[in-house]
Order: sequence, then structure tokens, then C-alpha cells
Amino acid sequence: MNKTIAVTGGTGYIAGFVIAEFLNHGYMVRASVRSLTKVEALKKDLSTFVNEEALLRLSAFEADLTSPEGWADGFSGADGIIHVASPLGHGTESAEELRRIAEGGTLNVLQGALDAGVRRVVMTSSQAASTPKISAGKVVLDEKFWSDDNNPELDPYRLSKIAAEKAAWTFSGKHGLDLSTILPGAVFGQVMSAGNISSNDILLRLINGGLPRALNIPLEVSNVRDLAQLHRLAFENDNAIGERFLAASQTIRMPEVTRIYREQYPDSKTPINTFPNWMVRFLAIFIPALRSMVPMLGREYSHTTEKAERLLGWIQHTPRETVLDAAASFGQLGMIKSRSY
Repeated sequence: MNKTIAVTGGTGYIAGFVIAEFLNHGYMVRASVRSLTKVEALKKDLSTFVNEEALLRLSAFEADLTSPEGWADGFSGADGIIHVASPLGHGTESAEELRRIAEGGTLNVLQGALDAGVRRVVMTSSQAASTPKISAGKVVLDEKFWSDDNNPELDPYRLSKIAAEKAAWTFSGKHGLDLSTILPGAVFGQVMSAGNISSNDILLRLINGGLPRALNIPLEVSNVRDLAQLHRLAFENDNAIGERFLAASQTIRMPEVTRIYREQYPDSKTPINTFPNWMVRFLAIFIPALRSMVPMLGREYSHTTEKAERLLGWIQHTPRETVLDAAASFGQLGMIKSRSY
């Protein structure tokens, strides 16, 4: 008999690939959505990545992170929960507001799991929860490292991810849930639809000239397909219970991404030049979207994914393969703009 997995945030970018991963490995999948009107669009997006038989094993239920309603009913009878959903915020919330929303949403999901009698939970956290100060220098971090809540270099979204993961571990320890957490970096790769590209937006801006120059920042990359696989491997292996798993250890600098895109897509609008760091710091005074990038300019630390590789047999695509995956999807969806001569 097929095992049943519940996936939260079913219409999200990462969740879509998590759903596809489990469907393609024979699972029944039950996805949470904020409205059942979104289910047909989800199935359409998935149809390129899973076959018709697999899609028949997908069902959905309504639930919202901001409410405790619907979670226990949606989880009832499931063998495990993959908790991917996370509030992104609207950019107007204070750090405290976003922290409260993220913590509350996580606790609503975990309480629903407890009420439904489902013990096994794999949760998507973030490498934001394992981020030192830039002054840390050339250190290699593993899962033992936790971010400092008082680090001024962390924006409200990153702080909310730390709070949500800590809340999950506290709740699970108190109530006996079998928790694993996955900590991705910048999640890039294939996309299912033009309206759901998430972090790939920065790559789309690069290839279409939306950024006049690259920023000289390192991107610690998680391939979305690899990330989905890691969630499945963590669920399937008892060795993963009670463990955190970093999901990005390979870095590519943005100027290298633009070089790859110019080489592979010579007619695109990919910029040639790179902003000097002093200019990024100056522009960030006036452009809020750049402010979270400033701490990354001097970053030298890195992470190791040795635990996931050793315990779960996980293998990653290279950053080059990953950014080309994204570009190939942009091309297939007609999203790349050609340069005018």
C-alpha cells in the first residue's frame, strides 16, 4: 500500500518540486492550499514533471498558516508531513511581526500533526538559521552552528526562519514528534510556471538585463530538484530523525552567473559589467531591495553538506548546472528577452 505524505504550502515553488518528488516515488500526496480553487493550476504545473497516473495520487485540503483550523483534518491518516510553507511577508512587517507569524504558523502545523497522531515531520528551514556574522571570516560551518538572533546583519525574513526552526525543535522535543529540518541556501533551478519562480527571479533579472550590472556576491546554491530529493531521503531514513541537514555547500558568484549566461545565451540582455562594492553600499541607502545584499559583499564563510551526503547518500548538481536549469526553463516558458541590435 502506498504511503501518504502531507505537504504544506502546496502551491509554493519548493513545495511543487517536493510534491513531484514524492509522487514520482509512488507516494500518495496530500497538499495544503489556502484555497481549493488553486488545485487545478497546481496539477497543470505538475503535469510536465509527473505522469497522469501519479497525478491521480494527489489530493488537497484547505488550511492557512495563520489559523489552526484544517490542519489536523488534512493530516489525518498521513504517514508523515513535509512542512515547506513559510510566510514571506510583504516587506512592511517588523522583525517581531514576521517572527510571530512564522512561529505561529509552524506551531499551528505541528499542533495539527500532534492532534492527527502523525509523529514524523520534515521541515524546510533555511541557511539563515546557520549564518554567522561576516566578520567570522573563512570558516566552514556545519549543522551545529545556529545563527545569533541579535546579529544586525540578518533581515526580518531571515530572523523569522531562525525563530520558526527553534520553535519547531522545542515543540517536537516537548511532544515527542520525530523532526528533521532541511536548511537550503539560495534555491534555484527548474521552474514549473512563469508565475511561480521564487528566488529564480534574480536570475531572470540578470538574463533579461533587469539588473544593469551584476553584484559581486557569492550565492550558496541549492538546486530545487536536489532539495526536494533531500526532503524525501530525510523522511525515508530513521537516521535523519532529530537531525538538521544543510542543503547548500557550493558557491557561485553572480559575475560568474552572468558569464555563463552570456556564453550560453549570447542574444540575451545579460549585463557585462559588475557593480563595485562601494556603489552597492551607496545605492542600498536608497534602494531597499539591495540592503539585504550588503552584508554578503564581504562574505567568506561557507557550509558543508557532509552529513546529508554521509547519512542519506545525497548528491548535488553543480551551481553551473543549476543556473542553466533555470535559464532553460525561462526559455521554454518564453521568458527570455532578446537583445535589440
